[in-house]
Amino acid sequence: MYGADNVALTQIFPSGWEIINTRLFGGAAAEENNSYDYRDIRDDRVYTYFSLGPNETKSFEVILTAAYEGEYTLPAVVCEDMYDNSFFARTRGMTVKVVKE
Repeated sequence: MYGADNVALTQIFPSGWEIINTRLFGGAAAEENNSYDYRDIRDDRVYTYFSLGPNETKSFEVILTAAYEGEYTLPAVVCEDMYDNSFFARTRGMTVKVVKE
């Protein structure tokens, strides 16, 4: 089993959800402790770039706010090596409901 050096994780979120960019609110120290190489936070998506060693697993956290109630389509999450087509994974998209507690 070989590791992967150039892995890209793509997470797209529904329009009724807001991504909280902790770097804007003094959360830079927490960001430094994450095990990714680079993170690109856009309006509706987060790209996370990292490396994986053999048999290694990693978890990444994205903080979201559900701004509006309703039913949304949560797109698939995609993880792939940027330069090796044999390394690819994708979850199934799903419908999610945002309701008041």
